[in-house]
Amino acid sequence: MGDTYYLHEGRTKTGKIRYFLAKKPREGILSTMPKGYEFSESINGVVSVRRIKEAEVRIPDSDIALVQAEMDCHPHLCEHRIDIVKGEIVVFEPANPLSELPEEMVRSFPMLAHRSLSSVHRRVRYNPVMKFVPLQKESAYSAHRMTYRGEGGWSWPLASGPLHELTKKLLRYVGTDEFFELL
Repeated sequence: MGDTYYLHEGRTKTGKIRYFLAKKPREGILSTMPKGYEFSESINGVVSVRRIKEAEVRIPDSDIALVQAEMDCHPHLCEHRIDIVKGEIVVFEPANPLSELPEEMVRSFPMLAHRSLSSVHRRVRYNPVMKFVPLQKESAYSAHRMTYRGEGGWSWPLASGPLHELTKKLLRYVGTDEFFELL
C-alpha cells in the first residue's frame, strides 16, 4: 500500500527475542533481516516478519499461473485474487466489491474522485472462498470451499485430482449462487 516499515528487535514478557515491523524507527531498529526470517504480507496488506519454514510445501509457479489463467477465463472473477497461504493456493473474493457500487454512488463521494482506481482497489479487503491443497501424489490437489454454516471454515475435500481439472470444474462457480451448492 506504499507504506515504509522498519525492522525492529524486541523482547517478549518472558525474555525471548521477537522481530516486528513499525512505521517509525524506534529503539531496537535493525538494518538487516536475521537469518531464518523473512518479510510476509497478507492479501489484505498486513506486513509482518515470520520464521522461514523449510518444511512448508512450495507451490510451483506453473501451478499458480494455471489457477490465475483459469480465473482470467471468467469475467465475474476479475476482482478475485489468489495467494499462497501455508503451502496452499487460496482464492479470495473482495469483501466489498467496487463493481457492486452504483456508478452514481461512486461519483457522489468526492474522496473517491481524486484517487486513482488502483489506489481504491488497494483498500479492498479480501476473504478466502476456495483453496487447492497439494497432495502427496505429484501434481494432485484437493479442492475445498469455505462453508458459512455454524462456525464456518473449510469444507471437506470437494474433489481431488490434477489441478487443471479441478480449476476448470470448480472455479466457474466462485462468486455465483451455485457455489453454495458445491458439497
